[in-house]
Amino acid sequence: MVLVGTTATGIRGAVADLRLAAEENPAVAEMLAAVPAGAARIEDLIQRGPSAPIWHPLNSNGRACGWTEL
Repeated sequence: MVLVGTTATGIRGAVADLRLAAEENPAVAEMLAAVPAGAARIEDLIQRGPSAPIWHPLNSNGRACGWTEL
């Protein structure tokens, strides 16, 4: 997911909200167990590129990583 309008400090809260929403929906939780997914701010994508450690995994509380490490 690419987040627009999320501040650098607000990304953690936005990702936490996405994780909570996924946990509340069994179908989404099942999908996230099978398919790597993450969220990043559009500004970070533009400035640093998709390989930079800007992706926040949605299926774990892991650290930000590049998209290939999701």
